[in-house]
Order: sequence, then C-alpha cells, then structure tokens
Amino acid sequence: MRKLQPAHSNNDFVLGLSTDKWNALNNDVNQPLMSRYTQTYTPGSSMKPITAAIGLETKTIDPNKDLGAKDKWQKDSSWGNYYVTTLHAPSPNDLKNAITYSDNVYFARSALNIGKDNLFKYYKNLKIGEKIPFELALNKSQYINKNQKVSDQLIADSGYGQGQILINPLQLASIYSAFVNNGSIYQPHIVQGQTKTWIKNVFSKETTKIIKEDLINAIADENGTGHAIYHDNVILAGKTGTAEIKQSQSDTTGTELGWFTVMTIDEKQPILMTTVVEDVKNRGGSGYVVEHTKAPLDLYLSQVSD
Repeated sequence: MRKLQPAHSNNDFVLGLSTDKWNALNNDVNQPLMSRYTQTYTPGSSMKPITAAIGLETKTIDPNKDLGAKDKWQKDSSWGNYYVTTLHAPSPNDLKNAITYSDNVYFARSALNIGKDNLFKYYKNLKIGEKIPFELALNKSQYINKNQKVSDQLIADSGYGQGQILINPLQLASIYSAFVNNGSIYQPHIVQGQTKTWIKNVFSKETTKIIKEDLINAIADENGTGHAIYHDNVILAGKTGTAEIKQSQSDTTGTELGWFTVMTIDEKQPILMTTVVEDVKNRGGSGYVVEHTKAPLDLYLSQVSD
C-alpha cells in the first residue's frame, strides 16, 4: 500500500498530455490514476459496530455484560504464540466501552460467541461478496478467501476487521447508514437527491438504536477514538479504524490503513462520510484520518446551517 498524494488534475487531460507527463503519471509509485474508491481494503476496527449489530441480532452479545478487560487474549493454548491484543481494554468491558475505546479483544471474543454460521449468514445478508449497485463498477467486498479453511482464529480476527475481510469504502458507508435508518441500508449513488433502499431491515430498530448511541459516545466521550471531531452544536456518530497490513503477527515492516466514518443524526443536516487513507503508520493511525475529515465536514455543516 502506498501513501496517498494529491491527485492529478483532470484539467491536464483537456488539451492532451505530453508523453513525458503521461509516462510520469503511469510510472508514479503512488498510482495517482488508480480510482481508490473502487478498491477493497482491510477494514480494521470499522467492522466492530457491524460485529456488534450481528451479536445483538443473534442474542450472543449482552450489551450490559462486563467481559472483563484484557489487553492480551487467546481462546486456549491451541493458538500457540498467537494472541489478540488491544491498545485499549476499558473497564467495565461492556459493548458501549468496547466501541467507544475500540477494544480488539472484546470483539474477537464476541465473534467466537457469535459463531461462524451466524457471522457468515449476516455477512451474506449485508451483500458482502456480491456486486454493489452503483453507477460505476466497484470491486466486490469479501469476508473470506476462496476455499479457505475456517478456524476459530480466523473468526476471532474477523470480529475486529482483520482476518480476510476486504471492504469497499462505499459499501461500508452504505452499511453504516443502517445505524441511522432503523436498520435499512441505503444504496450508494452519484446523483445528489436520490434515496433508495438497498437492503431493507437487515438489523432491527432495537439493535440500531443501541449501536447508534454507542457510535455517538465514541465521539462525545473525551477519551473516545473519534472525539477530535466533536461538535458542540451537532450530534455526530462515528467509528475509527486502523487496519494492520502485515504478513504475520510478528511482522514489523507492514503498513497501516486508517479509516473514519462519521454521520449526523439530525435529518436537517444529513451527511455520512467514510474516509480511508493508505499508510497512516507513524502518522497517528486513524487519528490522522479524523483530523483530515474536519475540514470537509465543517464546510458542509456551515453551508447547511446558513
């Protein structure tokens, strides 16, 4: 994965490019001509609210139950030297705190409680792996590689957005729309003003109410992972995500993807933004993405309030 650089200007193509300029664009290691919104990426912690919703729907997550804070965890000794680790192990270790502080261990344990059959059933209900209805072609998301043997370790990793999950950013944004739309998912579109439901009632109103409140807290709580974008005059809900791209748990040379999805609750100021930035390692992780989401969000909010 490469660090995002300022995109090329489409105006350069109006009168034609010189051979040198065209070759420079095509040979640039940062791939400025690649349409990144069409690609799929490891979602990291952006998947945690989805895991939470599946757990609530299948009654395998009790939102008020304290699982006990652990910063390092494995199912049993059969995992050998593999552990799920987290930077934040809040106490009490309940669903609200797990989302607010983004606890990997909570969602790894929850994924195993949900189980493969329930987890994969809801991934299919969410159309992960199917063609995304959009005016332009998008790469299909996935939750497992073809012919992959499913292990408990893979399921646990999937719970916090690692494993073999790859998500298209537009599909992730659409799934998050369910949390402010009583459980139904909007279809992504280009033309402003279009509103069409893609998947109806994938989650119950009760489930989405709980997830929405926890996503609000992830920004409102002064220690929440998205608090840097908090506004006094508008209620925001959102979730950060940092995805590790590496060959093994001990690999220290891999990169990190940063995610942030933020949305308003007030129907008078409707907006949902999902941003993914390549290579945020040593640049603040998902916090880098939160900071860079402020300007476009503030511009939008100032325009709709005028």
